Amino acid sequence: MSQTDAILQHLEAGNTITPAEAYARFGTLALHSRIAEIRERNYAVQKIMRHDNGKHFGEYFLAIPY
Repeated sequence: MSQTDAILQHLEAGNTITPAEAYARFGTLALHSRIAEIRERNYAVQKIMRHDNGKHFGEYFLAIPY
C-alpha cells in the first residue's frame, strides 16, 4: 500500500493527521504532497492551522460528505 493510500485510509476512518503524525505513522516528510494526491482523487480534504509550543502546522481531515 502506498503512503497516499495509507493516509487516505487513515482519514476515511475519521482521523485527522498532522505532519509529525504522518512521519511517525507512514514515514513521509511530504504530507502536503500526499494530501494533494488525495485531493486529485476528488476527496475534500480540509486543513485547520494549529499552534503549539511556538510551532505552526496544519491538521488535515476529510470534509463530510467526501
